[in-house]
Amino acid sequence: MPSMMDRLILWVGEKHSGKTTALADFVGIARAEGFNVAGILAPSLYRDGRLTGFDVLDLRDSNRAPLARREIVASVTGHFTFLEDGLKLGNAALSKEATESADLIVVDEFGPLELRGRGWRSSVDSLLTSGNNAIMLVVRRKLVSSVRRTYSDFPCRDVNAGEPGAPNKIIEMLTRSIHG
Repeated sequence: MPSMMDRLILWVGEKHSGKTTALADFVGIARAEGFNVAGILAPSLYRDGRLTGFDVLDLRDSNRAPLARREIVASVTGHFTFLEDGLKLGNAALSKEATESADLIVVDEFGPLELRGRGWRSSVDSLLTSGNNAIMLVVRRKLVSSVRRTYSDFPCRDVNAGEPGAPNKIIEMLTRSIHG
């Protein structure tokens, strides 16, 4: 199991910069290397070139549910409405039971909602305090210091989601922490 030094990884990038797409690619690489990856991705949904919402995807079984939607009226976009089905699926995918055999647990994304104590926050808190798995949080660059303050008891490493060597860096970290 991962050492304390490798427990928390922040997958960092700008808002709408392709963090989730790069992370989906990384999950495939990690699985090809033999790592058990659990957790959630939150792919963006677009209509006519505009962001209309997000789904949540359970990495264990590929179950998917609507997570957040916003209404688009003319050229004005509203705030996101989070949907119970998506929150339920995501929190189930992040439960101790669903993640206990994982080498890496992915949480896409840990953002303003979680920093206010909602969304995936209680699941992440529970995973950090009760397990030994490595946990990767997808974080917007401008929120990194807030996330680091929130989890100051847990040493963490930032990885730039757009960096070409990022997947190899994480594979090396996982290999060292699991295989010594």
